[in-house]
Formats: sequence, structure tokens, C-alpha cells
Amino acid sequence: MKNFIKYISIALIGSIAITSCSEDDDLLTVNPSDYQAPELVTPNDNAQFILTEEHQDSIITFSWNKAEYGLDVVPKYSLEFTTKDDSNFANATVLIGNSTTTEFQISFKDFNNKVIDLGVEPNVEQDYIYRVKSELGTQQSQPLVSAVKTITITAYPTDLSTNWGVVGSITNWADNQDIPFWKSEETNVLVAYINVEEANAEIKFRQNGSWDVNFGSNNPTTASDGTVSGSLDAGGNNIKIPNIGRYKVTFNQSDSTFKIEAFTWGVIGDATPLGWDADTALNYDGTIDSWIATIELKVGEFKFRQNKSWDVNYGDSGTPGVLKSGGDNIKVTEAGTYIVTANFSKETYSFVKQ
Repeated sequence: MKNFIKYISIALIGSIAITSCSEDDDLLTVNPSDYQAPELVTPNDNAQFILTEEHQDSIITFSWNKAEYGLDVVPKYSLEFTTKDDSNFANATVLIGNSTTTEFQISFKDFNNKVIDLGVEPNVEQDYIYRVKSELGTQQSQPLVSAVKTITITAYPTDLSTNWGVVGSITNWADNQDIPFWKSEETNVLVAYINVEEANAEIKFRQNGSWDVNFGSNNPTTASDGTVSGSLDAGGNNIKIPNIGRYKVTFNQSDSTFKIEAFTWGVIGDATPLGWDADTALNYDGTIDSWIATIELKVGEFKFRQNKSWDVNYGDSGTPGVLKSGGDNIKVTEAGTYIVTANFSKETYSFVKQ
């Protein structure tokens, strides 16, 4: 198939030299009439997929036939995906680039994130288009482009909110004060982040802010480091947390177990209120899946780190707004009040002066 062929520029058309074993070089001349663009094979044109969180590990396979250049060469392929109204692919997402394979597999979960990133509404059937391009990898080469195919996708929301929460002495057992549980990357595993300001605090888990459905634990285990874990019991005893601190609470709905462990994300550095001596804590916001705080920053530098330790830390990557594990200190050039935000799943950050 020779649809949408874009020829290699004149600089490349001239010739390709291949060294022979003799004293002379054999010069092979490529012929544009031999060029054949890659051809998409799967999914079929106008294929439909309903993406669901329950089947987030399911796989969609994109495949295509090899591009032909009339020579024994290995092209590099890019698979582009975009909304149907973006017919020139100006705002396309590159699902895979610079690949020498003729197949790409992506999970429902990862594909759903790509769809949502295009700014479309979840739970609504939408048409998208995709194509594959091939290049020889030289500065002079221009891509051979496949025919465009259409795919219909229904994405699911990436909102992490749930109807479960933590209630207890840390919320004064008050109604409408439950600390929310959020969805995690693992199916049926919820997480909440709590701040315990008094020793031997007591908590329970409940649904819809009501005591109609609530869980405690009748036989929890407390480790030497203060981690509390065990099985959950409907209407069970209050769960006691012995030590003051910030904690991650994990609620596994599949096997009715829980774990409460010390956990923090914070910023540290001479730009922060506590300098390089201690972390200034960030708070989790599940609506944006990010850690955030309003902080008075000085002229100086800072980094993000987990659990008040350098074992896991993030800094600047050299690209504005992109984090790098163990990266360089992030520079603050003007003092003031900033909203500091970090998404460690996407490895992005910002600090915006107020």
C-alpha cells in the first residue's frame, strides 16, 4: 500500500553508500518508486473499546506491516493517537516513538490515561484517529505515513475519590470530618493519609460517613516501629495508634486487611522554613493525585524527599516542572509565599508564588 507516502528528500534520494570488501565502494541507488508506507493491521478500522477499571490490565495491541524502502534497512516507527477533530495530528500523543518493532501493546489503564490526557470527557463514547510513521533515522529522511484509522473509545474517570473514610479521636469522632480514603494503583486497595497529634489515638473505617457500615480490628498487631496491621472486623474494636506522627493507612478491600505505617513527603533545603535540618510536610490531595502545601520560601534551594530520609528524594531534572530521582537542588530566586505541588507518579512539580 502506498497511501500517504512522503518521499525522502532529495539529499537522501541521491544515494546510499555501502562499503564492500574490495578496494572500491559499491554505490546503491534507492528508487522512490520502491517506497511503501507502513500499513496498520490491528485494531481494525472503526474498532470499539470500552475501557474499565475492573479490566485495567487488559491489553490492546497495535500492529502494522513493515515500511519498504527498496533496500534491506530497518526503519524506526512512531505511533500517533489523537482526537478525531485533530486531523493534521498537531496535538497528537505519541504512544511509542523511535521503535524498530512493528507492534505496540498498551494496557487499558495506560491507554485510559492517554485518552484522559487529551482532555476528553470520561464515560462518553468518543472517536479518535491514529496512524504510524516510519523514518530511516537520518537528518535528511522524511517519514512515510500510513493511512489514518479510526478507533472508538469510552474511557473511565481517573477520579481517585471513594465513599470510605477514617474517623476517630483524630477527627474528634465528629460527623462530616472523616479523612478520605483514595483509590490506589492497586485494584480494591484504598489509601488515606492521617496526622496523629496525640499518642494512643483510636480510629475506625466507615462508609458514607455513617456507622451503618464500619470496620475496626479485634486482633491487630503492633510492630516495634509503631506500624499497626491486621484483619478488619465489621463493627470491630477501635484501632489504636501508639505514636504521634504522620501515617499512611492502607485498606485492602479484597482480603479485609489494613496497615498503618509512618509515611511523609516533605521539602527540605535552605529555601524552606526549617532549612536543611528538617522537612516541611506536604499534604496529599487525591483530587489531583499530588502532594501540596503553602510554604514561605526564601531565596535558595530545596528538594523533595520521602519519610525524612535521603533514600527516596527528587530534585530538578534540567527540564522545568519535571522531577528526577536524586536530581539537582531546585532553585528559588525570589522569596515569598508559594504553593508547592508535586506529583510523584508523573514526576512533575510546581511552585507558584501567591
